[in-house]
Amino acid sequence: MLSGGIPSSLGNARDLEVVLLDRNRFSGEIPSTFTTLPNLTQLDVSYNNLSGYIPPLAHSIDCNLFKGNTFLQPCPTQDSIPPAGLPLPLDVNGLGGGKGRFKSVVIASVVSASAVVLVLLVLVLLLICRRRRLVRVATIRRKAVVTFTTEVPAELSYENVVRATGNFSVRNLIGMGGFGATYKAELSPGFLVAVKRLSMGRFQGLQQFDAEIRTLGRIRHKNLVTLVGYHTGDASDTFLIYNYLSGGNLEMFIKSGKNAQWPVVHKIALNVAQALAYLHYSCEPRIVHRDIKPSNILLDDDLNAYLSDFGLARLLEVSETHATTDVAGTFGYVAPEYATTCRVSDKADVYSFGVVLLELMSGKRSLDPSFSEYGNGFNIVSWAKLLIKEGRQSEAFPPPLWAGGPEDRLVGMLRLASACTMESVTVGRR
Repeated sequence: MLSGGIPSSLGNARDLEVVLLDRNRFSGEIPSTFTTLPNLTQLDVSYNNLSGYIPPLAHSIDCNLFKGNTFLQPCPTQDSIPPAGLPLPLDVNGLGGGKGRFKSVVIASVVSASAVVLVLLVLVLLLICRRRRLVRVATIRRKAVVTFTTEVPAELSYENVVRATGNFSVRNLIGMGGFGATYKAELSPGFLVAVKRLSMGRFQGLQQFDAEIRTLGRIRHKNLVTLVGYHTGDASDTFLIYNYLSGGNLEMFIKSGKNAQWPVVHKIALNVAQALAYLHYSCEPRIVHRDIKPSNILLDDDLNAYLSDFGLARLLEVSETHATTDVAGTFGYVAPEYATTCRVSDKADVYSFGVVLLELMSGKRSLDPSFSEYGNGFNIVSWAKLLIKEGRQSEAFPPPLWAGGPEDRLVGMLRLASACTMESVTVGRR
């Protein structure tokens, strides 16, 4: 609820048509400047604490819009209203009624003037803030560029990329993960990409963040998803552009039940192993993935496998909202020693790779509901070790895969996966 005097500065707003000030606590008189507003068609000041005279407005007066106040005159009829622009009638007798009356007029004037000054100060501050915001937005827009790390078939801008995603529309959403959402986009005819919009907090250092992304952009391997380009803006407007793979991901492949042929299973396992070996032994500094799981392994139409999201865990460390001691990874794939110590090591990637192998061979999930019969805490790792211990290796594979063989190579991969998931890293998980 507003109080004080009605600012006379409102009379400077020449385009005002409707002024609704009813049911507040305004006091004093209606400013005479209202008589000069050529477009004013309605002034509602009902139910306030106004006094003085009702000014001669340039429109017909509805007395209901003035009731609930203590004006010194009754609501005037249309015939009694002088032409707009004439000065207000003065109550000479009222003003001459003594020093008390004069003192009241002076106090009311001072209060009204103070209110006007306050309103003007607020308006000036709002204007300054708005101009600063516009300058900031303009600066961001000037910097809204996309850097491409490889040749692209057309000259593409930030606006082109955002438009191709449908302004990050849910219609183009193809994946959600711990690092953000991924959208399919056609940047030019036949040129499809996957745009990953990162979910991150404010950056501690934009230069460091840029340096990390540039490093990722230089990495090339036949079984790694290629970083095509990137845009670094504020924390809610940063995205990475990857080559698009139309075969879905390994999680979808396993659920489909198509892992019934040894050559396909072997090829996918070998592709992921080669990508992981490249990150660990051919990159300087070596890159620890920290979130290897089936949904981060993409496939093309020929079922070649590509490891994605590599290096993103390091990007998180440049974000203020993620401490370096946070456990990056997904429950069910995180190595026990990493979950307890938060110590980053390539051996943690090897453990996760072993879990993925077990899922690929068995068709079961890392925390499959079927393991509940063995008791709490039983997962695919403990299940595989139990089968090996009891000589029931064939039960680890779907019947069509086991029947197609070769059995010795299937058992060899099962033992390899079990070795990758050894609980003690001192035994030699490599």
